Amino acid sequence: MGITISNRVGAAVAMTVIAVGVQPGAARAGAARAGGGAGGRAAGGTVVQDAAGAAAGAAAVRYWTPARMAAVLRTADGQPAAEPPVRRARQLIRRSPAAPAPAPWLGGGDTAGDGLPWTRGGAVAAAVGKVFFTLGGEDYVCSGTLVGGKRPDVVLTAAHCVSGGPGPGGATQWATNWMFVPGFADGLLPYGEYTARRFFVSKDWTGPQGGREQYDAAFVQVAAATLHGVSGPWVSGAVQPPPGLPVTFAARQDAAPLSRTYVFGYPAELPYSGLDQNYCAGPVGAAGGSVRTPCGMTAGDSGGPWLAGFVPRTGTGQVVAVSTYKVSGSPRVLYGAVLGPQARALYERAVS
Repeated sequence: MGITISNRVGAAVAMTVIAVGVQPGAARAGAARAGGGAGGRAAGGTVVQDAAGAAAGAAAVRYWTPARMAAVLRTADGQPAAEPPVRRARQLIRRSPAAPAPAPWLGGGDTAGDGLPWTRGGAVAAAVGKVFFTLGGEDYVCSGTLVGGKRPDVVLTAAHCVSGGPGPGGATQWATNWMFVPGFADGLLPYGEYTARRFFVSKDWTGPQGGREQYDAAFVQVAAATLHGVSGPWVSGAVQPPPGLPVTFAARQDAAPLSRTYVFGYPAELPYSGLDQNYCAGPVGAAGGSVRTPCGMTAGDSGGPWLAGFVPRTGTGQVVAVSTYKVSGSPRVLYGAVLGPQARALYERAVS
């Protein structure tokens, strides 16, 4: 089956499934208008969209109450996940992280297509996190990674986790209430909540001919974290943001940047709950500007990083691609967008 927008399995998870006629959730009366509407400024191949000022960012934090976070962590068919998040809603609180245990050695390096819980700690456990956002009036979740350079204020995710691509009349629909939680684990928000300030995506994703999967990557400038209800910058004694993972860019979009990988994310459909970080490890094949690997992680893992040179002892590696989609009929093959020249241009704008 061809890889097209119409037949690929959507990788963000919503509260409802339109295909089975379920109606969207209650009206978003308190929704923060973080983006929305047409446009975005085009600069070369980069589309820049201002996402939120301080007031809208604070409104996004207020919007994502524990109840809303728990509700969006349901499977796409509207049924509770294996361990119903609603029962665990009280754990969706802002809490300082415990001192991480040393990450033990993980042998093998191949999960045979299985998505397994990552319990080894290390840099990846802190830098990778969960994305919450609203698009088209519905709430979604994705995955993302802190990749900021001098400042921990840039997040890498999939472009469809910030934008719906070209809509009616060619207008681009942008996410609202966009929030990133690094190190999200079992409902805990250890490093606080980062709201979007600005989105950076390729015109090959948002333009009239957009929606091309190989360019389904986005960088997001985020505001200083909100922790325990108090906004940054951080003061003495406060929890600091985790360091980001380094990013390596391919010289060409069609170049497979690695032969094996570790892929991380927060799959949210059964048998997963979306509450914990999972991973796949295995071989990588090229797929026309994208890459693919055996991986059974489900929707919600979109935006998660593909790592080259991964060291399980420390949880470190270089991000070279981002999870984007699956093809109908092949649920155990995951595709990712290579971070090539266009992604480099996005990143350079985002960190400048």
